[in-house]
Amino acid sequence: MGWGGYFGGPQAQSAARDAGLPHAGVPGNLRVQVEEVLRKEPEYPPVDVDFSHRQPADPPLTLRTLLWPFRRQLAIALLLVVIESAMMQTGPLLAQIGIDHGVRSGNLQVLLLVAAVFLSTVVAHAFSSSLRIRYTGKLGERLMYALRMRVFSHYQRLSLDFFTREKAGVLMTRMTSDIEALTVLFQEGLVNFAVQTLVLAVITGVLFYLNPLLAVLTLVIVVPGTFVLSIWFRRVSNLYYGLVRDRIADVLADLQESLAGIRVITAHNRRRHNIVHHNNVVGRHKDANLAGVRAASIYAPTTEAIVIIGQAILVVIGGPMVINGSLTPGELTAFVLYLTFFFAPIQQLVQLYNGYQQGQASAKKLREVLMNEPSVVEAPDAVELPPIEGEITLDQVSFGYEDDTPVLHDVSLRLAPGESLAVVGPTGAGKSTVAKLIARFYDPQQGTVCIDGHDLRTVTLPSLRRQLGVVPQEPFLFYGSIRDNVAFARPEASMA
Repeated sequence: MGWGGYFGGPQAQSAARDAGLPHAGVPGNLRVQVEEVLRKEPEYPPVDVDFSHRQPADPPLTLRTLLWPFRRQLAIALLLVVIESAMMQTGPLLAQIGIDHGVRSGNLQVLLLVAAVFLSTVVAHAFSSSLRIRYTGKLGERLMYALRMRVFSHYQRLSLDFFTREKAGVLMTRMTSDIEALTVLFQEGLVNFAVQTLVLAVITGVLFYLNPLLAVLTLVIVVPGTFVLSIWFRRVSNLYYGLVRDRIADVLADLQESLAGIRVITAHNRRRHNIVHHNNVVGRHKDANLAGVRAASIYAPTTEAIVIIGQAILVVIGGPMVINGSLTPGELTAFVLYLTFFFAPIQQLVQLYNGYQQGQASAKKLREVLMNEPSVVEAPDAVELPPIEGEITLDQVSFGYEDDTPVLHDVSLRLAPGESLAVVGPTGAGKSTVAKLIARFYDPQQGTVCIDGHDLRTVTLPSLRRQLGVVPQEPFLFYGSIRDNVAFARPEASMA
């Protein structure tokens, strides 16, 4: 068998891997299309990663701290929003001019001019909207890229005790569904929120310009009820959306555990039991979602009812004003149209608030992860570990994975360079723990671990790990060829 077959596995999988495709070969009928896509793929420059084992002094993750580095780009996005909103709201005002100065006076020239201006605003709105969507889409992806790299880098920095405490499925949720919820918020929610808020402000100003009395009546009827409902919905949705994020983490954690342990599950005939257990986990997620849906089902229809009541009151009061001449038909038409536009942003804001709450819940979960600090950190004055000669010393070392459950107590040991040592004992006696302390996967609660007289807490972690080989009792194979796994620490190594 040639080198390619032995080290690379099946040719289809090797080709897929070389092309950067996931885990399987590409079907023949799709290979041409895949090659065409890869030919059009842009060249990405090499990434210079600045990674340190020290805890960075980043501010706590909030929407404000996440958006602040992109404030200039957000200002440009806001400018595009202003232009889009201005173009969107000219229609009713042009209708008022057309009715009062064109239809009523029989002036065809005014009607044609109004139609031309209206058509130009529609084109300008379409262009500015397209530009805004593309710009904010790129900005949203940049935000998500920065956030994904921040969370992933933090995972790489955290010590092994963190991964012992946390479920892999929960950590996957933070990197997937939680960040996806923030993606939706950034790409669709925040900018749309700005659009609708600006629209609401513009329409309010125009309503007061057209008729202050009707504007005041409209605001008195609509705003208090909507405000009270929003406060209630905020409290309820905060609770339920946080619960939903916890429950989806439980679902993914249970799924990951079942997939990782499928051989043990099969050997012990636990498949039916696992289905029942997963059904309960998924059921709790469903119940949390339904609780949020029930709150939204009260909030949305009630605000809609307020809208309809406002429109009815407007017709009842505005009609007589047109009859007695205190309001022109064009002004009433514009007012009715603007009133419809006035309620549309409120309804949009209701929906956006729903997404905002989900994004806030996700940001809270991510903030909790990022607040975890590594227990094994590199000292600010850490030095490079010189080439190892091989003397290993444990001096009165005490250690436990949990503070109240010691595994090693007052252990002292010296290994001379070149000496071999076999540590035997029952499960849980601390055999692998000694190896983990020497590799500095953990730090002892008491005592010191030294190599060639250097306390491991005083040397840089890369200089230690480069020179120390660890063979775990439970080997893990990464996706790729045998060669990829053998050269895992030195991917650039030659075949020799």
